[in-house]
Amino acid sequence: MRTRENFDRNWMFHVGEVGKIVKTVKKAGMIAGLTNALGEERHEPFAMGEAARIIQNIAREYLGDPNFDLTQMYGSDTPKDKITGWVGVNLPHDWRLEQPYNPERGGAFQGYLPNGVGYYRKVFQIPQEDEGKKIIIEFDGVMRSSSVWVNGCFVGDHLSGYTSFHYDITDLLKYGDEEGDNVILVRTDTTGGDEGWWYEGGGIYRHVWLTKHDYLHVDRWGTFVRTEQVDNEMAAVTVETTVSNEYPQKMKYGIRTSILNPAGELVAITETDCETPGIDKQTVLQSVQVAKPLLWSQDTPHLYEAVTELLHEGQIVDTYRTVFGIRTVEYRQDGLYLNGKYVQVKGTCNHQDFAGVGIALPDRVHEYKIKRLLEMGCNAYRCAHHPPAPELLDACDRLGMLVMNENRITESTEIKLDDLKSMLYRDRNHPSIFMWSLGNEEKISGSYQANRMLKRTKDLAKRIDPTRPVTAANLSQKGMDVEVNGVNYGESVKIGQSIGEWFQSHPEAKVLNTENVSFFSARGVYEDDPEGGRCSSYGSRYNMQGKEMDVGNLGGAGGTSTPERSWRYFLENRFSGGLFIWTGFDYRGETTPFQWPSVLSHFGILDYCGFAKDSYYFYQSIWKDEPIVHLMPHWNWPDRLGQQVEVRVYTNCSVVELVLNGQSLGKKQADAEAGEHTLSWQVAYEPGVLEAIAYRDGVVVATERKETTTDEYSIHLEANLSELLADGQDVSMVTVSVKDQSGRVVPIANNRIQFHVTGEGKLLGLGNGDPGCHEPDRGDARSLFNGYALALIQSLDEAGEIRIEASSEGLVSAVLTLQSRKDLTN
Repeated sequence: MRTRENFDRNWMFHVGEVGKIVKTVKKAGMIAGLTNALGEERHEPFAMGEAARIIQNIAREYLGDPNFDLTQMYGSDTPKDKITGWVGVNLPHDWRLEQPYNPERGGAFQGYLPNGVGYYRKVFQIPQEDEGKKIIIEFDGVMRSSSVWVNGCFVGDHLSGYTSFHYDITDLLKYGDEEGDNVILVRTDTTGGDEGWWYEGGGIYRHVWLTKHDYLHVDRWGTFVRTEQVDNEMAAVTVETTVSNEYPQKMKYGIRTSILNPAGELVAITETDCETPGIDKQTVLQSVQVAKPLLWSQDTPHLYEAVTELLHEGQIVDTYRTVFGIRTVEYRQDGLYLNGKYVQVKGTCNHQDFAGVGIALPDRVHEYKIKRLLEMGCNAYRCAHHPPAPELLDACDRLGMLVMNENRITESTEIKLDDLKSMLYRDRNHPSIFMWSLGNEEKISGSYQANRMLKRTKDLAKRIDPTRPVTAANLSQKGMDVEVNGVNYGESVKIGQSIGEWFQSHPEAKVLNTENVSFFSARGVYEDDPEGGRCSSYGSRYNMQGKEMDVGNLGGAGGTSTPERSWRYFLENRFSGGLFIWTGFDYRGETTPFQWPSVLSHFGILDYCGFAKDSYYFYQSIWKDEPIVHLMPHWNWPDRLGQQVEVRVYTNCSVVELVLNGQSLGKKQADAEAGEHTLSWQVAYEPGVLEAIAYRDGVVVATERKETTTDEYSIHLEANLSELLADGQDVSMVTVSVKDQSGRVVPIANNRIQFHVTGEGKLLGLGNGDPGCHEPDRGDARSLFNGYALALIQSLDEAGEIRIEASSEGLVSAVLTLQSRKDLTN
């Protein structure tokens, strides 16, 4: 039977080179040293065969040394304690995050964290009873280029840091105690050229799996479940299954596919008799009818499961499970239709990293990020600009977030086509994915060469998955032969004119805005601070080239747009499907408009920790129906007594009144239908209470207050999860703030907080969202940034209490207790 074992635990890691390790060798299985068992590790030196014993006896006689050991010739005699500089790690792991910032290395695009080389080594055992099974090691993602050795054999290279890959290591393994320990060595190298212009991290940063199955088995990513027709009474579902027969002889077998509804109940079953030649594959189509289907949608993300069983001579030899959703997706000239209903795309573009962990996100952090976007009113996630971790797509499936899944580069070399195939085959059963993107802003787009490569990749995508539309995100639409034209920054003064002309000459085109806004801001900052590397939340005066210009509040990529201007652009061009805002979260690298000391981007609606910036509430005001009113800035300006302060309000209400210390400063009207959601006042600062009161039809429907606080007094801790699964992987996000004696968060607090975690958990990482902060994400202390910091607390393997203590000089300490449980279900 098939098993899939998580292979993340108990690795050893070394940063930097460990000496020459070859990929080619004169004799099989004879690569030296670290690629095989060492010293005290269990080792049978002649597991390779009897010939080694003969050679050793000849060598002893020739050398006149009866103690000569052949292991000296390939390094297995090296004592384990002589291998220095290695540390124990669990995966996922981003080793570049643990390096110090260096303004002379790494560069602004990579967030000033240097590139380099890192090695991972793991010793493991395979039971004797597994001999006779196929054993596959699967890597969900290794950054960037990787090389893998197993038991003295070089297994392979993989160049992309974003696509999943695997190796069949069945014959290379040692089985049982007699044969000894197995060793896998992985070299990760980020020095050979960046794949992206953002921080990409380094290391084995996604999960690793060890899969064991019969020689007759469902192929890797070998099922495709698709909805052919659906109504309220019945759904016609096709299940495509590719079976691999790795036996040398022809095999007769049956394929039994069972469909389970979201409650786990059997709702359909079908069985097909098959016959596949030896060392061959076969694809089989099966059709089932599902009565009273529960459709997957954003509001009702119902998930079914297809259980595929292979039966040989009456015995089940393989079981393969596929989670899917019953739904239809179509893109028309006026936009996206899900299950026949129009859906406005309320999207954000996102890179994959996060505070405290870099690119090595635990599963729970993926879920946290999706939930934060959903709370804003966002309904679509663009994977910019690469395929994501599978667990992110799983979260989107569960939570009802639509996904545009994106290929890293639009190129039709065999290597890049293999990367594209990897994304398509791996991810095509996820109901959250509504569209494939073949790439982003290729500089050669529109050339003859680019057009041919685009056609090749599009044709491949449609062959592997004919059920979803295909796009490519670009600044120009010349030569963009795709089903849906992906338009980046159509609202921009610099780009919009050519896009508008293209619209007029192609009235039949289907169009989707794939990237918009690019608005610079740093949370809680209200004046540009180039020395500190931080942009104003009102809209920076700096453009993408880092030049200060009289651009008012345009901000963004060369001065693309404010959030409000982009929203009005969509209202005037509703056929363009919606918006994808650049970006949902800040990310490391691409530090524009500044370089050093900035190490993070400024584009996010949320900061690097997931704390909302002011623009978060603008998007709430356009994407949510409930009354929204947000007031900015904070009201702690001790150095500006009597001076004018711009007060801005984001709202979806018709009238807002501003009140300072009980005195009305007047009402102003907003026109949501015209895209007007921003109101502004100039107010002479005086400490106290500033309040925005929002009205609809003359009735108060929402309020927000900003109060002048007193000095910092106490630390406050608040966890998004009070209970964790005791699996060594679950994570709670603990918000750290400092409050005054009245219990109000001090919005200008930047105290340094010391953390101490005891019990059945550990401090995984820290962050504060400050683009100019150079404190390490891995440590036991972090400064607040404008009132807040974030601590990521991870469970250990045993159930029990996790105690988090936070302290700072001159402040009342805080203690928070979490529970880690073995019986917790998500």
